Formats: sequence, C-alpha cells, structure tokens
Amino acid sequence: MIFVLIIGSSFANAQISALRDHEVQNPVDISSDRLEVKQKENIALFTGNVVVTQSEMSLLSDRITVFYQGDRSKDNSSSISRLDASGNVTMTSPTETIKSTWGVYDFKKKIITLGGNVEFSNADGQIKSPRLQVNLSTGKITMDAGQDEEDNQSRVTGQFIPPGICLLYTSDAADDLLCV
Repeated sequence: MIFVLIIGSSFANAQISALRDHEVQNPVDISSDRLEVKQKENIALFTGNVVVTQSEMSLLSDRITVFYQGDRSKDNSSSISRLDASGNVTMTSPTETIKSTWGVYDFKKKIITLGGNVEFSNADGQIKSPRLQVNLSTGKITMDAGQDEEDNQSRVTGQFIPPGICLLYTSDAADDLLCV
C-alpha cells in the first residue's frame, strides 16, 4: 500500500471556457411570453421569461431584441446578426454561470459582452465586475473595471476556493483519490 499526499489547486488545472470554439452558425432557439416583430426594421422583440439556447449555451433574460439581416420576401430566410438582452440576464455553459443587467451577443465578431453588476462563477470561485467579454473563438474571458450601475467607480473583485488536500490510496486492486 502506498499513500501519497497531494496538495493541489484547481487553478493549476483551470478549465477553458466551454464556449471556446462555440459555433455561432448553430440553430438558435428562443421562447418567451410575447413576441413583437418589426419586419421593416429587421427586429424581433421577445419579452417575458425569455430563454435562448444555442448548443451548450443558454441565455435567460426579461427581454431580448433580435437583429437580423436578409430579405425575407425573397427566399423567406434571414440570419441573426446580434442579440441584445436586458433585465435579469443569466448566461450559462457547462463550466460557468454569468449574471448581469444587460448583454450583447455579436454573431459576426463571435463576442458576447455582458454588463451591469456582472457576477461570473465557476467551480473555482466567483468574480464580480462592471463588464465582461467572452470571445467565443478562443474561450478567453475578459473582465474590466469601470462605472457600476450607480455611476460609481468599481473594480474587478474575486473570491476563490482554496486548494484542497487529496489523499491518493494505491493498492494492487485499485487506486482511490479522496479530497477534503
């Protein structure tokens, strides 16, 4: 029998955002309590308990404005260029949850920007800031200081879970890892 003490940090094995290489061309499903379409302006306004899903990402909000391009009268098709979310915005992926006041999903640039009391959380901890940007090509998440909702200067702040202590038990029969 061998006992090995492992002291590790989850930051050493930090996960890349599950939104890395997110395919913006995948279908976007939207549901809400109400829909208003402004055909001439190429805008669709979803209000009330709005849920947007695309692959493994979801976006919940009080209101979503969809901006699309294309002439629906020619071939009855269009493509979304941008989503604007406002009110109780929550974006989730398999590895993180981000809450904010507003958000913009730019399909062409493959960038999601969230702002207003942003709270990012994952298995490693929680970070707060006035603004957050997710690059869907690289998975890189950038948080910036700036003005908060009350127009006060705000900084990026975080709280992280300290590393755990793991005990590796090895025998001829099996290996077990116990973390506390």
